[in-house]
Order: sequence, then C-alpha cells, then structure tokens
Amino acid sequence: MGHIIVLDENTSNKIAAGEVVEKPASVVKELVENSIDAGAASISVDIKNGGISYIKVTDNGSGMDEDDVEIAFERHATSKIKRAEDLDSISTMGFRGEALASIAAVSSVELQTRAAGNTYGMYVHISGGTLREVRQTGCPVGTTFIIRDLFYNTPARYKFLKKDSTEAGYISDTISRIALGNPGISFKLTSGKALLLHTPGNNDVKSAIYSIYGKEIIKELIEVGYQDEKYKITGYIGKPEAARANRNYQSLYINRRYVKSKMVSYAVEQAYTSILMKNKFPFFVLNIELNPLLVDANVSPAKTEVRFAEESYLSRAIYMAVSKALSSDTLFNPVTVPTKDREIFKFKGADPKPDYVQEELRYNIEQKAPEGIQVQESKSLNTEQDSPANSTSARIPEQPADKKDITAALNISTRISEEQEIRSFTEALKPLARTDISSRDRVPAHLLPQEQGVPDNYIPVVVDIPAIREETIPEIQNAGQTASEEIPKKKSPELDLTAMKYIGQAFSTYIILQNGEELVLVDQHAAHERIIYEKLKIKYEEQVNTTQLLLEPAVIQFQPLELNEIRGRQEMLSKIGFVFEDFGNNSIIIRGIPYLLEGCSPKDVFLELADKIFSSLKPVATPLADEIIHTIACKAAIKANRKLNDSEVTRLLEELASAGSRYTCPHGRPTVIRLTKYEIEKMFKRIV
Repeated sequence: MGHIIVLDENTSNKIAAGEVVEKPASVVKELVENSIDAGAASISVDIKNGGISYIKVTDNGSGMDEDDVEIAFERHATSKIKRAEDLDSISTMGFRGEALASIAAVSSVELQTRAAGNTYGMYVHISGGTLREVRQTGCPVGTTFIIRDLFYNTPARYKFLKKDSTEAGYISDTISRIALGNPGISFKLTSGKALLLHTPGNNDVKSAIYSIYGKEIIKELIEVGYQDEKYKITGYIGKPEAARANRNYQSLYINRRYVKSKMVSYAVEQAYTSILMKNKFPFFVLNIELNPLLVDANVSPAKTEVRFAEESYLSRAIYMAVSKALSSDTLFNPVTVPTKDREIFKFKGADPKPDYVQEELRYNIEQKAPEGIQVQESKSLNTEQDSPANSTSARIPEQPADKKDITAALNISTRISEEQEIRSFTEALKPLARTDISSRDRVPAHLLPQEQGVPDNYIPVVVDIPAIREETIPEIQNAGQTASEEIPKKKSPELDLTAMKYIGQAFSTYIILQNGEELVLVDQHAAHERIIYEKLKIKYEEQVNTTQLLLEPAVIQFQPLELNEIRGRQEMLSKIGFVFEDFGNNSIIIRGIPYLLEGCSPKDVFLELADKIFSSLKPVATPLADEIIHTIACKAAIKANRKLNDSEVTRLLEELASAGSRYTCPHGRPTVIRLTKYEIEKMFKRIV
C-alpha cells in the first residue's frame, strides 16, 4: 500500500497560510493592498489587542459584485491576472490569489461589500475556511473586512505571537510603509480609541513623511528627481543630520510597491560616503518607476523581495540621482541665537562672575610678625592673579625700613607658605615629626633663625616636603600602626598620576606627564569617559536619583516599533536619569536627563539611545543598561581638541586615579600610554 496521499483542502490552506499570514501585520498588508488595487481613495484600519482578536479594514473602492464574493475566498482566485504571461508585467499590488483563502483558513472573516451601481451589498461569513453565511445587506460602496480570533485553530502559530503592543507596532510600521508609497490615498490607523496614524492623502509625499516621522525631519529633507531612458526616480533623501544608526528609516518603492533591496540601500549609501559618519545610515523615501518587464515581483509570498533585470544599470542610476540631489542642496544648517535669548545671559551693572568659585581656604596664623610687617589672612586662589607666590598670608611692604626687616619678612612669608603646603599633606599622615633628627639638620637654610631681627616667639619649621616623601614615610607606616589606626594606605607611586610632573597638553587632547624616566600620556576624553561611566554605574546600581529637570522639555517622535521598545524600558531609563512620558501621536516628551549630560542636546542623546534600544532586539553580548551608560558617558565627557587649564587637569587626574579600571575607557580604548626614556632614546638612535 502506498504512503503518499493528497492533502485535503483545509489542511493545504492552513499550510499556505503559514507562508502568507505570519502575524496580524501580514493580514493588514494583504487587505490594504487589495483596497489599493480596488482604487480606494480612503482606507481605514482599526485593531484591538494588536490585531490578534480584531482587525477591521474599510475602504471606499470599487467593491465586489454579488457573483464574486464567494469565489474570492477560493485558493488562487484573483482578478489581477488571467494567464501565465501576465506574471511578466505585474502592475497591481496583489496577483497570487492566496491572501483571502489563507486568512479565512486561520480566523473568522466577515465581509461586507457593494459595487457602485448596485442597490444592495453582500455579507459573507467564513470561519476556519468553512462558509457559514451569505446574504444581501445594506452598506456603502466599497468593502469592509472584519477579522476575528486570528490563529484560533492553529495553536502552534498562535503561541509564537508577541505581546499586543509589539504586534500593533508591526501593523503601524506596515501601514506607514504603504502610505509613503501611496501619498494619494488617505490612511487612518486606530487601536481602540487611540489614533496611531493618519495621512492626508493629498498626493504629496512630503505631507505623508510629516504625518509619519514628524515635523523635525521635514527641514532635513532634500528632493530627488532623476529620469533617464529606463528609470524615473523620485522622492526625498535626508541630510547628514537626519542619519540614524540603523536602516529602519529607509523606504524603497518599485512602481509604488514597498520592497527591500540591499543593492539599492548600498547604492544610496555610496553616494553619502564622503559626508556621512561611519555606522550611520541615510534617511530616504524613494520611488522607482520602471517597465514591469524589468522587475520580478513573484519571488516570495510576502512580495517584499524583487529581482531586477539590470542591477548594475539601476545601481548607477540610483547613485547618480542621490549624488545630484546632494550636490544641488547646501548641507549646512546655519544656527542663530535669537536676540531675546542672548540678552538672558548678560550681566548689567557688574562684571560677570567666573564659571566656578573655589571654596575659600583660611588659615589662622598664630605667630606674631615683627613690626612693620602686615600679616593678612589668605584669600581663595580662584583667579590667575592669585598664584601661590603673591597670595601668601604675609604681605611684604614695598619699601621696608632696613635690611633686617627684609630678612624677617622673607622668613615669615616663606615659612607660612611652606606651612600651608605641609598642612594639607600631613592631615592624613600623623605623626610627622621625627625625634631622632636635629632641628638644624632638617631646617632649610633660608628658614634658619637669624642672629638679629627675629622675634622671640618665632618657631622654625622643622619638616620639609622632600624629607617627608623620601625618608619618613616608611617609618610613619610602621609607627602609624600604634599611633593611629586611621592612616590611609598610600597608593603605589607607579600608579599615582597625581604625583607625576605635569608637562603640558598636546594637540589640546593628550595630557603629558613625567614620571621618573618615562613620559605618560593621558587621553582626556577617554579618561573622563571612564570617570563618568564609573559614577553613573554606581548610582544606577545603588538606585540614586541623577535626574536634572529641563527648563524646556523636548518632544521626540518615533516609529511605533521604536516607541514600544522605549516604553518597555522606561523603568530602566528612569533609573539612569531620564524622565519622559507619552505625548500622543507616537511621540514622547522628555522632562529630565542625567545631570552629567548638562550642555548636551537631550534630543540627540535620546535618539542615539533609542537606536541602541532597538538594536538590542538582536542578540548582543553587552547588557543594554551598560550600553546606554556607555553612550551617556561618551556624550558627557570632555571632548578632544579642548584646552584645559591647570586646575581642570589636576581634577581630572585625581578622579581618574580613584576610578576602578582607569587604563581603558568603557569601550576598551586606552586612557593612559607610557613611553619610557629607553624607548625614546632608541627612537633617536642613542641606544642601538
């Protein structure tokens, strides 16, 4: 007995449905394309539960005749083609005759339709591929499909559906793509009472782009108009400012049919090579009109893949069209500050204060100065004029009485300056005095008491900085165990960037330090990026609030799929420091950002984070929160080519020295490079 059998119609329809109907968005796509082929000027789609439980598609097209309503649900029943030769020149959206049969096999379908000129319409109900009811009904001209309980009889496929919001995002993306290719049709998408999408249908591609992507993208558009003997290319491309980190904002149409083509994307990107950053992809909405004989749309059931007869010729044509458009438009957007905004930061009646004010450090001087010497409290060293040389506690008169007074003044001035430096160093390292060294052996020559002109209560300084660092620290570390348990551990001199000699800044990017017989170069951007990353990571793990509220909130419009992913990660973004909420029409309003991002554009930063969130749908090795903190750290860090003053360099090195992994930035680039004297002499051939 043979083993091969012919499958029954119901089973074969369910198998075919697996190719045509993958998810609710596939159902919407097939029904909307049928409405376009029917000549509809207005198409409305309403969904519930992401289209899983309910989809309603209504159009004002030509409708269906009474004789066609039942046969339309048969497999390979279509009005688009009549013979095999017609496949070589397809000009309609649908042509395979599989969609309605496949949809009816895995759901409950209700159809109401009336053709122009008929006095009544027809109602058809099919469930699981079985005809339930056919009757006459009253309805307007056009067609309405209602799809309920998708995949109710195929649980294997039902369990692979995603959550409702994700499926709704897929439907919105599908309608958006179709609307951009058919600007002459008004599309409306609702989910319950929420309006997700509405295009005007005024035959203007720019208006459709505005309705889908928002007003921000409009000012970044460049019109494309190109035609040769074979192809006509029209649409819009984006300026470099509109580029994104993925290709989700690229839409290609062949004779108004949305398709995907790596060849076309590559040709467009090649035209941007010299003006676009690496790993950025241009925005474009392009429609290519060509002879149907030059393209094969019968490649896959979804009809999104096509083959071109002359790929190389088409690739050159696209490259020329985009290059011509880019060269015809200025790619520079001048930025101006309104007069009223410039006036906000003007200081009237007083000089502007410095950007920062160092905390004032005051020292009480107990020693009595000799007559004629004026002793003052030290002032804060927060200006270039207040250097340690001219900001000491003792001021020397311009014209002292005699040589003795000069000598005494120098002693007092230098001694107090030395005391200030020593005091900051010795606070954490007590006791510092050594009893086995005579005072005269340890006192610098310029601080020794003079035979005359020195007051009785003058106490010489018995410790100097070099002596402590070179001789006394080992003994302090040993004796400190009994004297005090709070003595901090000193870092290894090899790792102590703050103890190195600061030479200068190269190319306004690299900090140059000297450490014994080696030069140490620090990348200021990479170093600051590491510092910020460590701070944010700690605050994120400890759930410390880092939000800085914005005076002027920023509104950003997203694609539905992107918005859905952002909503799903709102809690994580809030912990990092972003405060935002829905603003309607597929947009959000940002009210707060991490405080370290002050000075950065909230919109630019959040768009980059959105790209990372959306790309995280693919398998990645790095946790998403870590990637987002990386991005924030990179945006907030000191940029290269920025000149730093001495205090900024000191602060940067101090913070880097306390960072956990200071030798690389969060992305793995080195922060510190060491160049030994031996290596330098090898370069100069002093050592062979």
